[in-house]
Amino acid sequence: MEYFWSEAAEKRARDLIDRYPEPRSAIMPLLYVAMSEDLRRGEARLTESGMRRVAELVGVTPAQVSAVAGFYTMYKLDSVGQYLVSVCTSLSCWLNGADQVLQAVEDQAGVPSGQTDPAGLITPEHVECIGACGGAPAVQVNYEFVEGVSPDKAREMVEWLRSDRPEWVTGDRLQARFGSHTSFPWAIPEPDGVAGPVPAFPSLGTVHHSNGEAPSDLDRSPTVGNGDHPMILTARMNDYPQTSHTLDVYRATGGYSALVKVLGDPGMTPTEVTEDIKASMLRGRGGAGFPAGVKWGFLAPDRPSYLVVNADESEPGTFKDRQLMERDPHQMIEGVVIASYAAEAHQAFVYIRGEYPKAARRVEAAVEEAYQAGYLGQNILGSGYDLDLTVHLGAGAYICGEETALLNSLEGRRGEPRLKPPFFPAAKGLYMKPTIVNNVETLANVPWIIMQGGAAYAAIGPEGSPGRRMCSVSGHVVRPGNYEIVEGLTWRELIFDLAGGIRNGNRLKAWVPGGASAPWFVPELHLDTEVTKEAIDGHGSMTGSGAVIVMDHTTDMVAAAERLVRFFAHESCGQCTPCREGTVWIDLILRRIMDRQGRSVDADLLLDVSDNISPGLRWPPAMTTICALGPSAVSPVVSLLKYFRSEVEDYVEQANLVPVAIGARR
Repeated sequence: MEYFWSEAAEKRARDLIDRYPEPRSAIMPLLYVAMSEDLRRGEARLTESGMRRVAELVGVTPAQVSAVAGFYTMYKLDSVGQYLVSVCTSLSCWLNGADQVLQAVEDQAGVPSGQTDPAGLITPEHVECIGACGGAPAVQVNYEFVEGVSPDKAREMVEWLRSDRPEWVTGDRLQARFGSHTSFPWAIPEPDGVAGPVPAFPSLGTVHHSNGEAPSDLDRSPTVGNGDHPMILTARMNDYPQTSHTLDVYRATGGYSALVKVLGDPGMTPTEVTEDIKASMLRGRGGAGFPAGVKWGFLAPDRPSYLVVNADESEPGTFKDRQLMERDPHQMIEGVVIASYAAEAHQAFVYIRGEYPKAARRVEAAVEEAYQAGYLGQNILGSGYDLDLTVHLGAGAYICGEETALLNSLEGRRGEPRLKPPFFPAAKGLYMKPTIVNNVETLANVPWIIMQGGAAYAAIGPEGSPGRRMCSVSGHVVRPGNYEIVEGLTWRELIFDLAGGIRNGNRLKAWVPGGASAPWFVPELHLDTEVTKEAIDGHGSMTGSGAVIVMDHTTDMVAAAERLVRFFAHESCGQCTPCREGTVWIDLILRRIMDRQGRSVDADLLLDVSDNISPGLRWPPAMTTICALGPSAVSPVVSLLKYFRSEVEDYVEQANLVPVAIGARR
């Protein structure tokens, strides 16, 4: 049978290719188009014919396209049902009953995870963190969120999908019928949806539009950005809950005033902008905490350069950037334009994780508004400065949060990290050109800094940890969610005052202070420690991505550690032996212990394997790999054996000591 794409798909393909300096960069979005076309032809998967067409369009071999498709989890090479029901089983969701939700979905569908029911309708799957940790346990149906799902509601949802067979799946509809609490207030009506297991994103041609109009709330007082509002990052979301994402609200509250200050008369030079960011002492909010202004200053002058926004937020427990993009995308976009001007870049990209299609829709709509208003494109604000901004959707790979892996992915390659040196982005980044890579929250701070001055930002909070930042709090707390804080409060204040303490009157047992990679804290030692980079570093952990996962006294800490190690084993890119092999072995040993087949030597064996991945087991970890994923993956094991070794020993005491073979990796 002759294989061809529809005229609309061919046009979308050409438009996508035109967005990038090099055609190969369009491979990932084109693979989504190919999946949509394969669905139209009755194939519920990405076919070889579809991949060949992508190869023809961008001028590479089918093998190169296949290598890319096989790296990412969202390109389905095996057939799936009309409704892909993805249940998050990562740590935050597991703490809140995700395993029971997954079991309910499987039971109602009549098939185990990874298989499709006989009617070809339902495919359950268990997935790693989807960025809805505050609404745990969370599920996606064709990548549309439904949060706070109980096992009973999960069964109802599967039965509804089977009986009603909705043509379009929308997150709002799912949430209203089957969800409860959410990671943050969605507030804004979202009428868009998707038919089939491909993310709903406009340029992919998968979005259904209805005539939903968000109510106006512009009668509120515009106080954001003038220095008087107590918040910086979340002010509009609180004051304008229905319309904070719109250009009208953004401008009415001082939005784009910083860009006018930079590009207007008399304006600021790129060097002056960079120096102001240096003076602010703004640290990167993506994990490493590197000073943003210093990073900008590394760029070689008088060379073509790029700016890339790392919006591939995938660290378990982290969902702050999702809120910033869904609720106030123009704040990030203004930061992008200012940062690009400072870098003398004329092309910027926002790389958004594939599991965030709603955020991608919001950002793309805001980008279009910014173009129409003259904040993007040619001769911005009459200044002579030009900038194009492209929204790029990922496809399910945590490793792409590592900046060089992200650049490889953006170039249309497998998301494998690069060696540093020589491939520091500031010297050899995107297309081997100097590149700034910042995350969403970092850039969202930039407009306020430009308006109020770097010194004003540096004066907020304690010395060394200035400004405001977002913390994503999840797990066993009364009020999970994102909190904009000034660093310097204590963990007691964050967990008990802001997040409401431990649910059901239970006791605090431990918490992860900065994302899955961070060594754990325990109340006996750390509850009154300040939430600052210096204090957390001093206690052998890190602020990281700002993800705080709280565990109460009922938590099985061996199982908690295994959930995190399983995540790292699943997300390893496979380039480096210590990470590829070591994480799998640690996971297998932990599961052997949990299966009551552990041995008395297993605790020390865990440390021995961990030491081979990260020699010395210190923090920050010693590097034996191209990126930090492998060495960081031992943190849960080291924390487990440092604070809760007795729980490992209890498992071993219960073990059946008959020798057994370690099972194959699931």
